[in-house]
Amino acid sequence: MSKSINCIVIHGCPSNVEMAMNPETRTYDKHWIPWIKKELTSRHINTETPLMPTPWAPDYYAFKKEFEKYQVDENTILIGHSCGCSFLVRWLGETKKTNQKIDTCCSLEDS
Repeated sequence: MSKSINCIVIHGCPSNVEMAMNPETRTYDKHWIPWIKKELTSRHINTETPLMPTPWAPDYYAFKKEFEKYQVDENTILIGHSCGCSFLVRWLGETKKTNQKIDTCCSLEDS
């Protein structure tokens, strides 16, 4: 029997406005993340969207500590948005883990 596929979506780095929000109630359900979670879940793919610590000032080791609470194996799909992409690429390079697929989504803004 094959093992079920799971997915972890790592959000990007928000503006400093979110720094003022209560970390106990803050969520990151914006952009396309709620949509992709709903779509994958409807296809029976367990999808996690962890809230990374202090994302307005990302710290690789803090992200890593939170991320490693989730199971990642050859049946895991990883999706990263913005700085979530950078985190996943570095983490995969360091750990040499293999997984089902990695998708990255980066956006650029005109300054």
